[in-house]
Order: sequence, then structure tokens, then C-alpha cells
Amino acid sequence: MSTTLVSGAIALISLALGLWGSNNPARLVPPGLSEERRARDERRIRRGARSMLVMAGVFAVLAVVPLAAR
Repeated sequence: MSTTLVSGAIALISLALGLWGSNNPARLVPPGLSEERRARDERRIRRGARSMLVMAGVFAVLAVVPLAAR
């Protein structure tokens, strides 16, 4: 049961961070950078946000598998 709770909590935190990063990349990059650097950093943030969403899915599966194995 504790594995399910920990995996579920990590999945929810990863999901929240992934959604936040996906929806706000322009606001997360400092405004004083050059346009090229801003675009590169925004892409980097979006890529990291996608990784967090994938990780959320993996941990969600890991949270459900022990419950289904009962």
C-alpha cells in the first residue's frame, strides 16, 4: 500500500510540474535574454515538461499495478 501512495504522490507532483511547464514556458524564461536564447530556453522547458508528463504516466502505472495484482 505504501508503494502505491508514494508512486501516486510522485505521479501527481510530476503531472503538476509538467502541466505548469507546458503552459508557461514564456513566463519562465528571463526577459533580458536575446530572442534566440529565449527561444532555445523555451524549447528546453517544453522538453523538460514533456519528460515530466511521461514520468507522471510511468509512476501512475507503477501506482496501479500493485492494486491490480491483488
